[in-house]
Amino acid sequence: MPGTFTLVFAVTGLVLAYRDPRRLLPGVLLGLAATSLVAWLVRSVLALGAALAGLDEQTRNLVGGLLMFAVPVLAGIALGVALVVNGVTMLRRERRSLSNMLSLLAGVAVLGVIGVGLLAIFTGWLELAVVLVLFVAPIAYVGSAFAVFLGWSLIYARIARHAADPAAVVVLGSGLVGGRVPPLLAQRVALGVEVQGRRHGPVLVLSGGQGADEPRSEGEAMAEHARGLGAPSERMLVEKASTTTEENLMLSRSLLTVSGVEGPVVAVTNDYHAFRAATLLRRLGIGGHAIGARTARYYLPSALLREFIALLRDHRVLNVTVLGVLMLPVVAFVVASFMR
Repeated sequence: MPGTFTLVFAVTGLVLAYRDPRRLLPGVLLGLAATSLVAWLVRSVLALGAALAGLDEQTRNLVGGLLMFAVPVLAGIALGVALVVNGVTMLRRERRSLSNMLSLLAGVAVLGVIGVGLLAIFTGWLELAVVLVLFVAPIAYVGSAFAVFLGWSLIYARIARHAADPAAVVVLGSGLVGGRVPPLLAQRVALGVEVQGRRHGPVLVLSGGQGADEPRSEGEAMAEHARGLGAPSERMLVEKASTTTEENLMLSRSLLTVSGVEGPVVAVTNDYHAFRAATLLRRLGIGGHAIGARTARYYLPSALLREFIALLRDHRVLNVTVLGVLMLPVVAFVVASFMR
């Protein structure tokens, strides 16, 4: 049966999630519990299959080793190809920028690492094989963190949608196109108006400043769009100075305080951005949750990678420290190789 650590991870993760799901730690602990459980199930199935097939211990170990090698490689190839295909789609449908190329770059990186690994194995290039083995730990750290981020973001989305009625709904801005609300931002505003309508009429805050290439503030354009959807002007506030998500939340809170509105908020953004917005709410000491409007599927991989990188940056001290420690064997091996 799964060990004590699995149970401890699961219980601790559930308790922390109950207290405040707006952080990644519950997802990490529940991910560890799930990984431990899956590993136990796989070992049990392999052992049962080997016993039924009458295989000796040496053969069972060989089959298990081959599976442990083949499954991640095949999964990695499938992931890499999917990311490259998505990256090409992004380049065809969106403007060319680094953020829109993230899925393509990630796919090339995944396929590149697998290709180099297979090259080292089939050519017997020992030094390259050693370097790749030493890179397993930092790669596993980043990959596991991304998997936890994806999984917990999905779970958090379900939790946030069942939160108590807020005192205010804060719609987070994004760029305008020709001074008008583009489809991506229109989805946020529509969801904000919808939440206001079915949550006993909380105050609706449209938050976003004016960019250098914009003829007016995002907040003003969003307010105009919201009124067109039926939002009442008397239950609406416009924040026109913010330039980042953090400023959206901070300045909206100040505006609500000045207006005498106290209580939890619901921050409305797009689905890929909701969990990071929730972590910012928690860090700023603002009660409430973040929810996301749907985004086109082809846009999600690059957007999620961008949010993950931003989340790593938000916790850069921890992540730089951990990655630095995990990279020490790689640095030591490289230095030792040059000193020979």
